[in-house]
Amino acid sequence: MSPLPLKTLGRTGIQATTLGIGGYLGLLDDDDDPHRAIDAASAAVQRATELGVRYFDTSPAYGGGVAEKHLGAGLASLDPTLRQQLTISTKVGTHPQRPNHYLLDDVRWCYDQSRHLLGDIDIVFVHDPGSDDDMDTIMGPGGAFEFLEGLREQGEIRGIGLGNRTHRWLRRVIDSGRADLILPSYDYHPIRQSVIPLLEHAAAADVGVVNGSPYLGGLLAGIDVEEAARHRSPGDVDFERARQIYAWCQMQGVEVGAIAVQYSLRQPLIGATLVGPRTAKEVEDNVRHATAEIGEQVWEELDRFIATLQPPPAAGGEAQ
Repeated sequence: MSPLPLKTLGRTGIQATTLGIGGYLGLLDDDDDPHRAIDAASAAVQRATELGVRYFDTSPAYGGGVAEKHLGAGLASLDPTLRQQLTISTKVGTHPQRPNHYLLDDVRWCYDQSRHLLGDIDIVFVHDPGSDDDMDTIMGPGGAFEFLEGLREQGEIRGIGLGNRTHRWLRRVIDSGRADLILPSYDYHPIRQSVIPLLEHAAAADVGVVNGSPYLGGLLAGIDVEEAARHRSPGDVDFERARQIYAWCQMQGVEVGAIAVQYSLRQPLIGATLVGPRTAKEVEDNVRHATAEIGEQVWEELDRFIATLQPPPAAGGEAQ
């Protein structure tokens, strides 16, 4: 496996590995033992660092707060020198005990909870506003951005931004001049590329981009397509396009997961790409996907193939 490259995230000066681990560490479907879950998460963090990953992302919202606790346990298990080499991002505003709370005092409380679990934090994203009113609160006096700007000025954190899918809200924080980063999701992968205008807008403002869910919620991770079809509604556009991509990858002799992850990694306007493993084995799969050798001719053929995919892609965050 080749080493994972580093890339600077916008104007923050932060250099993070282009592949980051986020989301679901230790959230095991078939096991409700919290000790076993923490052990699995810690093993995943250890394995990720062994394979060269230096960026980890989480949120109090994931797993009802458990995922952030799992990452914290994994980070605490590392050698302190190695821990200092990592970039850590989390989110505020969607803590299960204070969901969709974006005023300064609530955001301070949420950040303090995360700081206690994770230790030093480099980047904080405001997470998943649900309305224009939420955005007004986030950007207004006494809102989330005011608090995070204070932390950044004090040197407590190094970057702030917004993490959600709605493109117009991401554009709003870019245009405000107050955000260092954005974290869109679900809209840049072989099935749909509707986030490209937003990527260009961010680049023009020197705002970094962290791309979430290159597998489109696991759809392009290497699933059994026919089994998955039983759980999808008829006419699911994303699924129909995915079925064609799986068939194309099989003919090319490449893993669909490798195509999905590297499709994001190859986009020069994306600084880092987040995958969501639960276990050390899934971390190994993610890193294999990120580092597999895929010839340039395959990528050229993929671009031509994507242009022929039918039906047209489903609308993403640009339509919200």
